[in-house]
Formats: sequence, structure tokens, C-alpha cells
Amino acid sequence: MSGLARSYEKAIKKELGAHAAWLPVTNTLAVGDFGYFEGGVFRSLGNLKNKYPEITLDIAPGPATKVNFTTQGTRVTRLGADGKTTDSFAALGDAEAALKFKFEKENSLVIKAEKVTVAQLQNIDEVALALAAKSNWRKKYKVVSAVYTGENCLIICAREAGSDFSIKGSAHILGAIEGGKAEGGFETSSSNASTYDVIGESGVVGVRLFKINLFNKVKLLGDDQLTQDDISIEDNFDSDIQDDF
Repeated sequence: MSGLARSYEKAIKKELGAHAAWLPVTNTLAVGDFGYFEGGVFRSLGNLKNKYPEITLDIAPGPATKVNFTTQGTRVTRLGADGKTTDSFAALGDAEAALKFKFEKENSLVIKAEKVTVAQLQNIDEVALALAAKSNWRKKYKVVSAVYTGENCLIICAREAGSDFSIKGSAHILGAIEGGKAEGGFETSSSNASTYDVIGESGVVGVRLFKINLFNKVKLLGDDQLTQDDISIEDNFDSDIQDDF
């Protein structure tokens, strides 16, 4: 797993209590996807709806949340049209301004989304029992039980230490972006090509997973909310990053 993906995994664990969906936003992960970890990144092989259409997936929305994470060692500077720093974009109205990030450490991140919606599987036990009865189901497979979709995200991933990233636009737009509600009407620039950014787009930023253990019981990977007696909770994300089959 790359250092950048690992940093993102730790950030999503801290903010959402979930696994990372890598690459963030631009991936196509959905509830019911199954697969395995390769280099610490979840790789989908397909969806249960297609592989086993006879298994019903009861998917329902969960409570919305938000994410606001900036890696330690990241310096944020707000500049007005005159190049002077300001503590807030609100005082600048619609004047041209710039929001600049200086990443002093390698594998640094900024992740902001004012609203993160959740779609989650309601009948995990039922699905797990059905999968356990399938002769061609492999116990190493993990299944996506919930997806976290960030709306109008601001995500910047800087692989190299010393990277600079700038967003230019009206102060009103930049204030919204900084608050986790990125929209259009801005320009970006980066000091190097190794910086990955997603601004103003919506997509999956995190997932919850379960698998079936050797005793045909459900193991929730990193989920501390479901505590039925027949469910085993695994909260050690690092073991999953290293591959736990």
C-alpha cells in the first residue's frame, strides 16, 4: 500500500470509523461489492446483486455526517487580491482571493465535506448465512456493507513533502470550499504532478466491510456499532491493511 493511501486510510478511520475508498470519490464502490485487499487497498471483484441475484440486499440510508481533516504539518494561508493574508474570506466579499496549502510532510491530506451521506446494508446476518451456503464463496472475500458518499468534496493528497497547492477564485467561493462545500468557479495549481485533488465532486470516500470467518459467523471489519452475540468485531484496521486472509 502506498504511503499516501495509508495516510488516507488512517484519516477516514479517524473521521468516519470506516475503511478508505481509494481512490477517493472517483471510485465506483457500492454496497454489495465483494473482493479482497491488495496492497492494503480494497479491490472489488463484482457485486452480490449480479453474482447471486437470489440474495436480497436490504439497503437503506443511515444518518448523514461530515468530514473535516487536515494532516498535521499542513499550513493553510488565505490571501486577498492584494496578496495580503486574511483570517477569514467573509470580510472580502466577492473579491478575488486565493486559498493556499503548504504540505510540509510527505503523504499529507486535506479532506473536507460538509455532508457525507450513508447507504448501509440492513440484513448483514441474512446475507452472510446465504453466502455461507454457497459452495463457490471464498472466505477471504470481504463485502461492502456501507458506503459513505461525500458531497461537493475538497480532497487534496500530496505525496511529496514541500508540495504547494493553490485554489483561486472569489472569496465567497473559497470560503465555501474551505467549509467543505466546494462548488465551481475556481482555478487550481500545484507545485508538482504527484498531488491528487478532487474539488466540487461527489463520490464514495469510505466503506464498511464484513466477511465470514471459518465458523461461518460474521466479522465486521472496523465497525463498533453492531454488537449482536453472533457477530465478532474486528477493530484493528492495521491488520486489514497488511492483509488478514
